Amino acid sequence: MKSTVALLSCLLPLLLASAVRAEPQDLTPVRQIEMYLDGFHNYKREVGLPPAKQSQLRVAHYCSHYSPELIQCVLYDGNGKGARLIGVEYVVPEAVYRGLPAAERKYWHPHDGEVDSGMLVLPGLPADQQKAVLATVRKTWGKTWHVWDYRQDKLPFGEPRLMWPVAPGQQSETTRKAMQERARNPAF
Repeated sequence: MKSTVALLSCLLPLLLASAVRAEPQDLTPVRQIEMYLDGFHNYKREVGLPPAKQSQLRVAHYCSHYSPELIQCVLYDGNGKGARLIGVEYVVPEAVYRGLPAAERKYWHPHDGEVDSGMLVLPGLPADQQKAVLATVRKTWGKTWHVWDYRQDKLPFGEPRLMWPVAPGQQSETTRKAMQERARNPAF
């Protein structure tokens, strides 16, 4: 059994590579990604803790506009080769959020604080374009789930965790340093 697994782990990349060369697969959903945002998340259950005790995480958001009422984002722990897919975020405008049932709204967070505090940016976009996009994002609400705590687990174990933005003025020292580093070099 062990040798079969080892053989498959060696052959699978070769088989996939030759299959892709022969007949490319349709990657339309992935190719629809049109926006990259760089921000920070925190576990909702930790929001009331002092910043130093919160698990504030830098997250790469790759988003596509599904419809005027919905943006969907895949979340990664970095923006380079080898980045791990760690979750999803759904984004809706204020009017859609206000129309949600009260029981559902508890899962959604506003983006105004992230935008106003400079915690959410669009790396590589000129400042004027970034400002225009963020003015729109500021008026939206997100529902964010992380499915992999890559800092402690080798694989995505356990239940999805509801995430929240880091409150303005509540950045940990590590997050402040990450924001300063991001200004110098957006790679992480």
